[in-house]
Amino acid sequence: MRKLIFLSIMITFVVSGLVAQTYDAIDFTVKDMNGTQVKLSDFNDKVVILDFWATWCRPCREEIPNLIDIKNTFKNKNFEIISIALERGSSEKVVNFIKENNMNWVHIVNKEQTMDLANKYQIRYIPTMYVIKNGKIVAAGLTGAALKRKIKELI
Repeated sequence: MRKLIFLSIMITFVVSGLVAQTYDAIDFTVKDMNGTQVKLSDFNDKVVILDFWATWCRPCREEIPNLIDIKNTFKNKNFEIISIALERGSSEKVVNFIKENNMNWVHIVNKEQTMDLANKYQIRYIPTMYVIKNGKIVAAGLTGAALKRKIKELI
């Protein structure tokens, strides 16, 4: 019994240690949907949500109102969202979707660029969101209210 309790305590410390670690974000330079060059390290003075998503992904679409709320809440702070569209259809379809849904932040929609970024970040499912501060990934996998709380904590 003592061994089991000790093992449980050790696992808790190890898991909490892994969650608390930060990792270097992989820098990239791409063009956004407007043709403007975007370099992740140019945002090192901001808290950034790096959002991998697609229009065909229902959980991704369900997260859009939350991202709009977060963007509006922190628009005058050192904060930005960069969304990477992992789309099956045309880039034009994605751009229209973004405009129709008032998603007023940085969007990367070029398939070659977005697939390259998905490979670099080893994306296995969407939505996948990373919270980045000072070039470090400080949180991953957050959505909804938990994501908003994390951004508020970091700003």
